[in-house]
Amino acid sequence: MKAIDLHTHSTASDGTFTPEEVIKAAVEAGLSAVALTDHDTLAGLDEAMEAARAYHIRCIPGIELSSDYKGRDIHIVGLGLDLSDPDLPKAIQSLLRRRDQRNEKIIQKMQNAGIDITMDKLRQRYGDAVITRANFARYLTGVGFCSSISEVFDRYLGPGMPFYVSKEPVSPAEVIAIIRHANGIPVLAHPLAYGMDLKELKTFIEMLKPAGLKAMEVFYSTHTPEDERNMRRLAEKTGLYMSGGSDFHGAAKPAISIGKGLGHLFVPEELMTKMGL
Repeated sequence: MKAIDLHTHSTASDGTFTPEEVIKAAVEAGLSAVALTDHDTLAGLDEAMEAARAYHIRCIPGIELSSDYKGRDIHIVGLGLDLSDPDLPKAIQSLLRRRDQRNEKIIQKMQNAGIDITMDKLRQRYGDAVITRANFARYLTGVGFCSSISEVFDRYLGPGMPFYVSKEPVSPAEVIAIIRHANGIPVLAHPLAYGMDLKELKTFIEMLKPAGLKAMEVFYSTHTPEDERNMRRLAEKTGLYMSGGSDFHGAAKPAISIGKGLGHLFVPEELMTKMGL
């Protein structure tokens, strides 16, 4: 059975590989399919789909949307989106406006701390990509303010740190509705990243199922074998499909390889069939 990867990022958001390079990397890794799931944008999908046809690999159109639950930044991946849905770009533009407002506040905090940063300077580095905290972190390491991306998040950009700004709240149910409207499959991304124990996570999932949550990432780069077993059991208990991916970002997360994560990741292609992709 071949492997797949249903969670990757490109230069359309905060990855360092172009969409075509993501597809090429997936082919080189021996994958049978890959989903491009950039943050709050569809901008890389046309290039990725065209490259997939050229390289003879299946590309699943996707996205990763951010939401808020009790102060936690919850990510929902959408898989198998109908890109002809005229309401989808409008809904994403609304989310991007909230992100842009947050980014301006982050820039102001950094300027107040004496950092030479403007949105124009970020655009010079990252073009039209959706600007995320990862872009800010790469900028700060690039200008020598910090020595590593992890230092930026630990000391400045993580929740409660000096440059952190929360986005205008949007609920997980709202972003699930956007994905469902475009006939996509909403997937709870990296479920162990939110600081919930298994009981709280189960309650959270059961709350989102009536809103349309269909799957959760059982297979993920940082999951240990025990984590994977726990997430598999949780998916079975809650009636969710199993999904998974590396969360590949290229050089922005250099330890994570497409399809293989930290080296032990294997996402079986049969998951696509079960989800109807």
